[in-house]
Amino acid sequence: MGGFKALRTKDLVNVGIYSALYFICMGIAEGATTLLTGLLLPGFTSIFVPCVVGLLAGPVYMLLCRKVPRFGALTIMGVLMGLFFLVSGHFALAFIPYALCGLLADLVETVLAAADPGRRVLRDVSYVVFTFGSLGPVLPLWFMKNAYVASLLKRGKSQDYIDTLFSHISAPTLLACVALTLLGALAGALIGDRIVARHFSGQAGRG
Repeated sequence: MGGFKALRTKDLVNVGIYSALYFICMGIAEGATTLLTGLLLPGFTSIFVPCVVGLLAGPVYMLLCRKVPRFGALTIMGVLMGLFFLVSGHFALAFIPYALCGLLADLVETVLAAADPGRRVLRDVSYVVFTFGSLGPVLPLWFMKNAYVASLLKRGKSQDYIDTLFSHISAPTLLACVALTLLGALAGALIGDRIVARHFSGQAGRG
C-alpha cells in the first residue's frame, strides 16, 4: 500500500501528466457544454459544466490512483486545477473548492480505503468528492452575486452577458447543478472503473 509514503520524482511526473489530461477533459467539457447549451438552453452553461467534467474525467482520475498510490497525488491535482481557475480569470475564490476537495478525496482514497481491499466503492466516493471541486467557478453565482458581477465587469463582460448568465440562477437550479454534478461524477467513476478493470486488471490497485 502506498499510503503516506513520500511522493517520488516519478510520482510527481505522473501527477503532472494526469493533471494535464484532467485539464484537457475540463476544457472539452466546458467547450462542448457551452456550445450545446448556447444552442439549446442559453444561460444554463454554468449549471451543466461540472456534470460534464465529472462524466469525462473519470478514467483520468482512476488511472492516476493506479499509477500513484501515495497520499498527496490527488491533493496536488486539486491544487493545480484550482490554480488553473485562478490564472484563467475565474472568480478568485474558485481556487478553494478544488484544493479542498482534492485534499478530502486524497484522505478518502488513502486513509479510509485501507479498510476496503477492493477499494472500488470508496475510490468512487473519492472521485465524487474531487469532482465537486469543479463547482468552484459557479458557486459564487448563487452566493456572491455582487462580487461576481463586479469581477465580470472588471474583465470587460457586457451587461447582456451578465444578464444572460444570471437569468436562471435560483435555488432550484442550484439543487439541479449539485444533483447533475453527482450523477455525472458517478457515471464518470463507473466508466473509469471499467476502463481500468479492462486494461489494468492484472496489476495491483492503488496501495
